[in-house]
Order: sequence, then structure tokens, then C-alpha cells
Amino acid sequence: MTTIDNLLLLIINHPNNYAKDLLSKRDFDVLTNLAGSVTSNFFITENQARLLLKILKENQSRLSEFFNQIAEATAEPRWSKKFRQIEQVKKLYISNNEYGEPALAIEFTFSSQLRKVIQDLVKILDNVVLGNNGKVYYVDLTEKNIVTVVNTLEPLKFDIDETIKNHYNVIKSWSENQVRNQFLITNIEHKNFLKAITADLGVETPIDQNIINDRSMRYQYATENPKNPGETLTEVIAGRYKTKVWVDRKEHALTDVIASLVSLKRLPLLVIFDSNTADNYFENLEILSKSLEENDIADRVGVYFRLPNDGVGKQFNQLIAEKQYNYKLEKDTQVVAVQSGKIPKFFIKNAWRPMSVVALDSRMGLRHGKTAVYSNCCDLIIEWANEPAMADKRIENAWR
Repeated sequence: MTTIDNLLLLIINHPNNYAKDLLSKRDFDVLTNLAGSVTSNFFITENQARLLLKILKENQSRLSEFFNQIAEATAEPRWSKKFRQIEQVKKLYISNNEYGEPALAIEFTFSSQLRKVIQDLVKILDNVVLGNNGKVYYVDLTEKNIVTVVNTLEPLKFDIDETIKNHYNVIKSWSENQVRNQFLITNIEHKNFLKAITADLGVETPIDQNIINDRSMRYQYATENPKNPGETLTEVIAGRYKTKVWVDRKEHALTDVIASLVSLKRLPLLVIFDSNTADNYFENLEILSKSLEENDIADRVGVYFRLPNDGVGKQFNQLIAEKQYNYKLEKDTQVVAVQSGKIPKFFIKNAWRPMSVVALDSRMGLRHGKTAVYSNCCDLIIEWANEPAMADKRIENAWR
């Protein structure tokens, strides 16, 4: 009796494009690829074998010359070699992501069950990136992420690195109330903490609940009053649970965003123009200029990039000159603007640091590149755009 794989070769190698003329393009392409696999040293997998049998049975009447052979061979399928075994990988470990930063690495062989689990998991984790090879997810190395990932993957029999297990056990041993009370703002008496707060806000600055909530992430303290979602834009920004906040530009003007930053004592400000939306540079610069003026910010502004001096680029450059947005980067600079992915070298050794970051029309989001790394020093990054960044959607849709 002819084996299924030998029968496949007889069909594909039949002269005068016999199978190609009778089968659909999809089926013929699949059979051609499988024919290449059965003649290789690796052979085919069990799943590929099932697919081959399915296609042969569905096309038995079309391949009339092989009708009887297909019927006989598929009745009791036999193969000339053992199926190729695919290594089932399910690992959780710590590794450097593609930008050299330590991260949790989730690596696994594709399956429909795991696809659904990971798809749901990435929605609740902080900062997840799918590696370029499409096989490993990199997750920020935080206490919350460690607990969430281990709780989800351990029941699925993932091989979890001992270092992660040790971190997990230490974190789970903590008493939430005890830790929280330790870091309540009313219980912190360390001189350096008080010194840092005073240097930030000044002695005479009136401190309202919004500022107290806003600085909790910067100085890592807890408040007795739980944060609420907020009714105003300022409250939403101040009550954030992550460093990054998306603000819908269709609902909130940039003027309102900057007004919130001013009320929260969040200057100096770094503004980032997205390189992927260069066509909007002049329009966004006009919006930024108007927003600054409406918030009484008229000087000590530096835009540290220029466009080719033609067309819209010329208008962009002229507006910078007219508004005198060429202030040298000094410690008292109020607002600076750069292009995404391009931080001027003089930033590195300069003492100036932003208290807040606003990314304009950020399609990809501040996830990677030089501006993303530089912005990580800041605990408030606002993405002002029509919709959330594509980088967030890419993770959510990676398995769809």
C-alpha cells in the first residue's frame, strides 16, 4: 500500500501541471509546501499530516486519476517516517529586552489555549512589548507584574525561573496594610523625603489634594484618602495609577492640558513631536504656541529642531523665530520641544530635567527610542492624541 507522503509526491510531480490545473490555488500551494517538507530531513508534523489527509479527501473526485489510490491510502493512513516532534516551550524568566533593559520574558509555543490566556494577560499588565521575533513577550519587571504573571502562568505548568519564584514569595509575604501604612505620607518623617518635597514645591506653595495625589507616584507614598477617577482633567491626571496618561485631544484642548500642568506645578515641560506625524508639525506648533500664551508662558521656550526651509517647513521655522522659541537649555527653561527618537546631545550632560512630558499626536506611543528612554526619568507622560497609541493596540491585537 502506498504511504500518504509518497502518494502526495506522485500527485505533485505528475507531468503537465496535473494537480495545479485541478485544485484551488490555496490547496495546491499547501500540497506543494508539504511535498517539500516530506522530502526534507525534518519530515512533517502530526498537525500537517491531518491537514494533508483533509485536502486529499476533499479533492478526491477532482484528482480522478488518483481516486482509487486516495481512497485506499486514506482508509488506513500510513507514513514512510515518524512525524516531526515540535518542542513545547512554556518558560518564564528574566532577560534583557530588545532595548537592553531587564524584563520578565514570557516564551511559549503557539497554541489556541495559550493564545487566549496571553491575550487577556497583556491587557492587565504594565508595559508589555512583543519581541521582534514574535515569540517572546517582554514585561516590565515590577512587583505587580511578577505576581500577576506567576499567578496566571504557574497553573499552566510554565517553567518559572527560580529568581522570579523568590521575588514572588517575598512580595506575597508582605502585608498590604503594613506596607501601605509604612508609606503613608502622614507617617513618613525621613529628612530626605521632607527635603525633596520642599525643594520641589517650595515652602510657601499651597498644597491641595490634587497635588498630594499627583506627587504620590514621584515620591512613592500612599495617601489616606483613596484616589478616585476624577471629574476634571486635572483630577484625572493627578489621580493616575501609571506614569503614562492618554488624553483625548477631541475632548480636551492642549490649552487645558497645560493649564492642568501649571496648577499641579508640573513645569518644566518637555513636548515631543511625533516623527510619524511630520505633516502636522506646523499645525501642532501653532496649537502649542497658542496654548502656552493662554497660560501666560511667553518666554524661556526652546524648540530644538528645524525643518527643511521650504513650504510648510519654512512656516514652521519662521514661527519659531517670531515667537523666539530659541531659548538656550538652562535650568530655568520652562518648555522645550524635540522630535520623537531624537534627543539633542546637549541634553545628556545638562542639569535640566522635565517635570512632565506631553507627546503630541503620538501614534506609536513613547515606548522605545532615545526620547522614550530620556522620558523615563519623569513620572508624568501625557499622550495627547485622537486615540491611544498604536503600540498599545498592537499588543492587544497581536494574536487576533
